[in-house]
Amino acid sequence: MNLLKTKSTLTLLLLVILHATSYSQEFIEIGSIQESMHLAKKSILVEDKDGAYSLNDIINEKYEASHIKEVHNDIPYIDFTSSTYWMKIPVQNSSSTAVKYYIEVARPLTNKVNLIVLDEFNKPVQEFKTGDDFQFNQRPLKHKNFVFPVEFQANSKYKLVVQATSDGEILKLPVKLWQIEAFTQFTTIENFFLGLYYGLFLLVIVFFTFFGIALRQRLYVYFVTYVFFLGLFQLSLDGLAYQYLWPQLPWLGNHAILILAAVSLLSMLLYVRKFLEFADEHRTYNKIYSIFIGLTILGLALSFSSGTPYAITFPFLNGLSFIVVFYFLYGIVLRAKSGQKTEFPIVMAFIFLCLGAIFFILSNVNIINNEFLAANALKVGSAIEVTFLSIAMASRYRQTQVEKIEAQQKAFEALEEVNKLKNEQTERLEKLVAERTQEIVEKNDILSSQNHEIINSINYAKRLQDAILPSEKSMKQLFKDSFVIYKPKDIVSGDFYWIEEMDDNLFFAVADCTGHGVPGAMVSVLGNNSLNRCINEFKLRDPAEILDKLTELIENTLNKNATSVSDGMDITLCVWDKKSKLQFAGANNPLYLIRNGELIETKGDKQPIGKFFKREPFTTHEFELKAGDSISLFSDGYADQFGGPKGKKLKYASFKNYLLELNDKDSNSIKSELSERFEAWKRELEQIDDVCIMHVKF
Repeated sequence: MNLLKTKSTLTLLLLVILHATSYSQEFIEIGSIQESMHLAKKSILVEDKDGAYSLNDIINEKYEASHIKEVHNDIPYIDFTSSTYWMKIPVQNSSSTAVKYYIEVARPLTNKVNLIVLDEFNKPVQEFKTGDDFQFNQRPLKHKNFVFPVEFQANSKYKLVVQATSDGEILKLPVKLWQIEAFTQFTTIENFFLGLYYGLFLLVIVFFTFFGIALRQRLYVYFVTYVFFLGLFQLSLDGLAYQYLWPQLPWLGNHAILILAAVSLLSMLLYVRKFLEFADEHRTYNKIYSIFIGLTILGLALSFSSGTPYAITFPFLNGLSFIVVFYFLYGIVLRAKSGQKTEFPIVMAFIFLCLGAIFFILSNVNIINNEFLAANALKVGSAIEVTFLSIAMASRYRQTQVEKIEAQQKAFEALEEVNKLKNEQTERLEKLVAERTQEIVEKNDILSSQNHEIINSINYAKRLQDAILPSEKSMKQLFKDSFVIYKPKDIVSGDFYWIEEMDDNLFFAVADCTGHGVPGAMVSVLGNNSLNRCINEFKLRDPAEILDKLTELIENTLNKNATSVSDGMDITLCVWDKKSKLQFAGANNPLYLIRNGELIETKGDKQPIGKFFKREPFTTHEFELKAGDSISLFSDGYADQFGGPKGKKLKYASFKNYLLELNDKDSNSIKSELSERFEAWKRELEQIDDVCIMHVKF
């Protein structure tokens, strides 16, 4: 038992000794440095997965030993992570003067970067909080990287504590001390080369945008789109997009790198597919290609998310981009095997893009320990890629122009041949035209003579039709306060109105015959004569009986031989006893009665005069008239007229409103106003049907 206690005590002492020796750090002398100095290699690096550690925990080394990460390089590489990492670096200024430096920490895409400078008593003397989660103007130094101005007093010791957090991106934690003048010179040189790099992108975008506008080809749209978003992606990767394009938008500063990576990859996929135009025989290749497009769109959607989905999008898009570039090269090989030659600049573009991506990835994961390659391999590869792609696009443009010239030459030769044939044809045609012209002149003379005779006949028919219509004078004698609006669509009309006096009764009607023009006029004459027969020959006085007989007469007249004719008419027929009794019957047409400012509509039977599949006897409606009552009989030509601001039908609702509005005026005023409103509604449009309205006030 004592032996076990002794062993436990020795083990505990050994762990304490190991702990003390493992985490002891030597102070780094910074009193005098040459331009710059990396400090990360001599730091203690602690992973804080849950964000549980505080500054005091780091200062007093109250953290799990398993959370300590070994640092072997000047730029520690953490891989894709969502953890917080702490770095503690002891430094001292042994010189007799205070020194001022810039401290560059982390890389531009880090979400949170805090720097705390502690004195030898572990009291904070300077503290900086920044990162992509903060607006750009909150940075202590307005630079694309996280740079902090720090002053170290003479003969003093300090501890630098760095706290960095990522939301799933690769985390790299350089801690570099810069002389201010050296940093300024380095930034000037860096900005010069960045200007050349992004100037190349801008030149390509402007140049090939004009090509695209001139040629109107989708290929140039895809190319310019790809170069544009690739340039924006690099701007975001360098921290310049956040500095100059959206400095007040931290959310976009965080998400832009993934969004632009996905959009640039998608535009590259569309551009390459259009440029290479993979043949139909490579269907499997094309299907997989479409899957890559779908995965890219998925990555784009995830880049707008947060939390775990957002964190896994970083390795997802990185891996997908790497695979896609090699898949392009595989596609070029497939084309070569099938005899489809791919332009040399295209091959070189993707080879250099692959090399740039490979060196970029290998140097970023510290397989190749080279700071320049880590920062610039992708830039160099993409710059060479864009250059070769521009050469390929220029070659394609030149090829297009050559093809156009050749096509124009062939078209010119074909045009000459066509002109030759055309001249020969013209000579033959001129001869034929002269002959045909003479024939046409002779036929036109004949047609003109015939047309003149037809017009004269129609005009004579109009005089005959007008002769059978009641005159305005006779109507005024029968109805003191009344009017008729009669507007034929053509010279003669298919509408007619009819008035007869018999046995102290006034019979009056408005009818709309099938069709208009000459056919309608012929039916109207038949209808007029048949109505006269009904009251004179057959001595009918009831309007329903008159319509029944009218139907019989019309059908018998139009169907005397084997030929079946379905022509007929719609009609409103009234019988007035000259006192207060008014009877009405209608075939499809209603009667409007206006009394005390109210319009009362009485509908006729739903059947025409003429042939009908299910004939029923007509119905007589009887009214007791009062002083001031007025009635309107009409065809459908007024309400069905197209016009107005939208070219629509006037409709019966508007017609009713007109009658109500104008009812208090005398008949002449109502007639004039209705005619004016009809013409105003019709405007420049053609009249579509005959118009006939009879209005009587009692």
